[in-house]
Amino acid sequence: MGWLVFMILLTMFGAAGVIANANQLRWQRRIAREMRALLAVKPSTAPCSTSAELPPPVARYRELALGDRAPVRTLKLRHGGTFCMSPTSKPMPIGGTQLFTSDPPGFVWSARIRLAPGVWVDARDMAANGRGSMRVFLDSTVPIADARGAELDQGAALRLLAEMVWFPSALFDARYVTWSAIDERHAIGTLRFGEVEVSATFEFGVDGFPVGISAERFMDKQGRRPWRGIYSDWREVSGMHVPFEASVTWQLESGPFTYAHWLVEAMDYDVAEP
Repeated sequence: MGWLVFMILLTMFGAAGVIANANQLRWQRRIAREMRALLAVKPSTAPCSTSAELPPPVARYRELALGDRAPVRTLKLRHGGTFCMSPTSKPMPIGGTQLFTSDPPGFVWSARIRLAPGVWVDARDMAANGRGSMRVFLDSTVPIADARGAELDQGAALRLLAEMVWFPSALFDARYVTWSAIDERHAIGTLRFGEVEVSATFEFGVDGFPVGISAERFMDKQGRRPWRGIYSDWREVSGMHVPFEASVTWQLESGPFTYAHWLVEAMDYDVAEP
């Protein structure tokens, strides 16, 4: 009898593995379709323009980050790092791939979070055509979240604005991003993302590069909460200076909650295919 139970359990686990593998393949194909759709979005008919009246810290950052480098069309980024599912959980390993476009600005991000050996969460965040959406599955099979709406649009737009430091020419395309002065170390960047408009405060370090970004961002049922990103480990890639490390924190009533810590592993600019 013991051997029979063992064989039944072995068969069940094997079947579950086959199903998970098939669902993972479908997940990957869906992500590829969404990336191809992002690349196929028609660019603006208005010519690219750079505002001549940039606040002093922004103008300095533009010179440091870009120099004479031509504008970036696309970026495919790969990262590792950690992710926290909740303020009480431990950081878990994550690996992700993200495709960005600059005209119009958008992204598709796909990542896998390792919960335990053989157990993972697949997540996809997207900002395209002025809309945001999030899909999350356990083991590529069990749906956890499939969210969209005005709050996701606002959150996706803020994430996009914050991550433009990885393809900084987009930050100086006045068709989509405009700047307002605050002081010698701070400026407000405003992104027009479809019908959504979001603003965030950029803080610049003594070296001229951004050290952080802050804004009020929608967080689930808690409404708008203070949200901050930190940039570090700036390096030169493809004629630009970009950060290779970033972390993101919510300011909750219970205190700060750093939920994401990204370590960039590779950047490929102006890719033709996802």
